[in-house]
Amino acid sequence: MSTYLIIFLFILFFAVLFGLIWIIPSKGEFGEKMVAKILSQLPKEEYVVINNLLIKQNGKTTQIDHVVVSQYRIFVIETKNYKGWISGNTDSEFWMQNIYGYKYQLYNPIRQNQGHIRMLNRLLPGIDPNLFVSVIAFSGKATLNVNTDEQVVYWGQINEVIRSFHRKWLSAEEAQMTYNTLLAANIDSKEDRQQHVRNVRGQIVKNQTAVANGRCPRCGGQLVLRDGKYGKFYGCSNYPRCRYTREW
Repeated sequence: MSTYLIIFLFILFFAVLFGLIWIIPSKGEFGEKMVAKILSQLPKEEYVVINNLLIKQNGKTTQIDHVVVSQYRIFVIETKNYKGWISGNTDSEFWMQNIYGYKYQLYNPIRQNQGHIRMLNRLLPGIDPNLFVSVIAFSGKATLNVNTDEQVVYWGQINEVIRSFHRKWLSAEEAQMTYNTLLAANIDSKEDRQQHVRNVRGQIVKNQTAVANGRCPRCGGQLVLRDGKYGKFYGCSNYPRCRYTREW
């Protein structure tokens, strides 16, 4: 085999490799597409679905995986495509992912979705905050060991949870108006969506750098090792003004 042919095949291999990497969706995107497919099975005369909603308020953008609007409730769904054991509780700052003994932290998705609901409630001031239902949906590859009364379920259980609410709180006109308002607020611009991703990644790096330097990523205070009910943990020196904590 000639040298030129070897070089050509080598270049072709990497071109295909990087091309596949480019077109294969990320783990999070794949999960969102799977859940969107599940939600599409809801009766369309009762439920309308908005996937990948991006809204902006006071210069801050928030991406929400799925919102289902109905006369019964407004369901705000955070999709998680994780595997391994997932443990945590309602109020903890972080949850734990355990894969074959290797432990990784993830930000508490209940808190994450509460932030999404607050954003939506500001956008929809006429809606009673109690009408929003938070749903955290994990892949079936995960094993949930979560202590909470919130709706933390597997993807296959999402529609069952949504259809378990039977009392109508909104008129058909109010539900349609809510849907129209969310659609009007949705940012479709590719540039704005790319900037949102860059902002999120930049904030993650900023937080990780602060923690690596022993600083609180919220307020800049010193992280102090403390003893708690469930063992040692790091807490912010500015407690109780700042309640940031992380695993030891």
